[in-house]
Amino acid sequence: MEHQKKNIKKKIYRLRKELLKYNYQYYTLDTSHVSDYDFDKKLRELSLLEKEHPELYDPTSPTIRIGEIIYKKNNRSTIIRHGYKMYSLQNTYFKKELMDWIKKIHKYSSSSFVCELKYDGVSINLIYKNGFLIHAVTRGDGKKGENVTANVRTIQSIPIKLSGENHPTDLEIRGEIFISIKKFIKINTERKKQGKKPYSNPRNTASGIIKIKDTKEVDKRNLSCIVYSVIGKNLPFDTQYQSLKYLQKWGFKVPEYAVLCKREKDIFHFMNYWNRWKHLLPYHIDGIVIKVNEYQKQTLLGYTNKYPRWAIAYKFRQKKLSETKLLNLKFQVGRTGIITPVAHVIPTKITGTIVKRVSLYNNRFIQKMNLHYGDYLLLEKGGDVIPKVTKVNVKKRLMNATPIDFIKACPSCHSFLIKEKELFYCKNRKCPSQIKEKIQHFVSAMNIQSIGKKIINRLYKNGFLYSIYDLYRLKKEEIIKIDGVKEKLADSMIKNIEQSKNHSYHRVLYGLGIPHVGEQMAKRLTEIFTNVKDLMNADSNILTSISGIGKKIANSIKTYFSIIENKTMVERLIEQGLNFYKKSSRIKSMIEGKSFVFTGKLSCMTRHTAKNMIELLGGRVFNTVNNKINFIVVGKNFGSKLEKGMNKNNVQILNEDVFIDLIEKAKKEIKL
Repeated sequence: MEHQKKNIKKKIYRLRKELLKYNYQYYTLDTSHVSDYDFDKKLRELSLLEKEHPELYDPTSPTIRIGEIIYKKNNRSTIIRHGYKMYSLQNTYFKKELMDWIKKIHKYSSSSFVCELKYDGVSINLIYKNGFLIHAVTRGDGKKGENVTANVRTIQSIPIKLSGENHPTDLEIRGEIFISIKKFIKINTERKKQGKKPYSNPRNTASGIIKIKDTKEVDKRNLSCIVYSVIGKNLPFDTQYQSLKYLQKWGFKVPEYAVLCKREKDIFHFMNYWNRWKHLLPYHIDGIVIKVNEYQKQTLLGYTNKYPRWAIAYKFRQKKLSETKLLNLKFQVGRTGIITPVAHVIPTKITGTIVKRVSLYNNRFIQKMNLHYGDYLLLEKGGDVIPKVTKVNVKKRLMNATPIDFIKACPSCHSFLIKEKELFYCKNRKCPSQIKEKIQHFVSAMNIQSIGKKIINRLYKNGFLYSIYDLYRLKKEEIIKIDGVKEKLADSMIKNIEQSKNHSYHRVLYGLGIPHVGEQMAKRLTEIFTNVKDLMNADSNILTSISGIGKKIANSIKTYFSIIENKTMVERLIEQGLNFYKKSSRIKSMIEGKSFVFTGKLSCMTRHTAKNMIELLGGRVFNTVNNKINFIVVGKNFGSKLEKGMNKNNVQILNEDVFIDLIEKAKKEIKL
């Protein structure tokens, strides 16, 4: 008996330690080494053991503690207490348990329920005072969280000022910050090109982005937010379903598919429908949330230390890992010279698609997984999107299996590889693979049909295509010499190349393949530099003064145009008739061309944030009052600038509320 008790004690301690480690990885490192189902299974096991052995109670157990341990990470990170505790959600993977929960609710009183999609993102608490957003705080440990207000202000679906009037003075609005699947794939594609390990799923991506210290970088990632709960005094509604209507009126996005269910079968219909059709959504969900609709009944049901008793999440069960065998390993050379290892495996079906290849990211990943040639790999799709190696079945490994070592020389040009941080690079600018990848990128960016990877390889091999510029020198009689290219295809290729000259300046700039300059950044650059020669000659200070551009992007642009071959290529492309200047003007906002001066402290944002907003909308900000000024924005404890401005005939004085309204109207005007 004593021996058995010791074993149970050891098991409880082991489970706590293991689950705390997984929580740290999930909340702090934004990585996950265990599936949600396996984590919840271990948590359930621990919870049952703790109930059977209350003498081993521990207030720090993962069954009690919410989220992550919160501590001040650095001087730039502040911790803010929630006015109302942020709870987690109890969950289940089984219909019977959900039915038992519904029956338990009906024992207390007959209730209606609201069913909502369970967005797989980062929980956020938005704190409003007198209608203005004053803080945005992560859930943290439920009592306090990390201040991410500056980053959250960049999310367009979160209003800085609530719409309408007569809002309760103090509000805490809870929601989920997430990223669309399309954007998730795009970010991971860029990370793989840079040799970085892709994010494992959309949730970890959003979590990583919201904690970035550079708000300009956050702004570029297009995060979204859905809100689903509001807490405060003197609320003008008394049900969950009504609260969603009000939140929508106040300017938020709410769960668009939320339904009010009065019958049990309606809940199960909603659940079964979205389990089947969730792949059609533009974002990732991992289940549905069922809530008691009436606030009065929620209050009667109350809370445990960790969960509200009036809500539950039904989580969609993840499919089992797919096992396949590593057949071969190839090292790919990207257009920037980064070497990426790619595993070729026995084709295996995962969530509806056949997977033949899977990225191994970089040398660090290979060593961490201790990969050997001929290994059996366990694969899954992160967020049902990107295949990844999760585990290695070492039990099937052959005794004489050879460990995988990273190559020392470029597989294309045999130049010695250079290691920078965790990545290996081929620095030879004349490397055949890099040249072909750059041409492939340009062809894709310019949407030149009929020219695929195979055609580019053949044209290169036959000496007809060594740079982007060579595309515009191709002749029909040269193309038809290529194996497999007939006259009709050759005519189509020449026609499509010629038509590509009509593409806009930003598309051509994106096609050049400047590192860290994606399509959106190319658009931004062409709005500021209407001629490519101005961009080529811009210094770093001018570049970094533009909203969204930091030192990394500025240095990349400067380095690209400092290379003689790149400058010469751009000049030759101009000669061929490609657009390297801005033809059409963008939609102008009411702030376009206007100048501002600030005096005093703003309560709802920093002066730096306000300056960035004005510049993004085409305005300018001065430090002193002069004859170019159109507006003076007045905050608390204003100084002498106000008096100087009042002496100017054409200067308008704006208080903070009017300024915020002006910004919001200007953003709507240009659909920003």
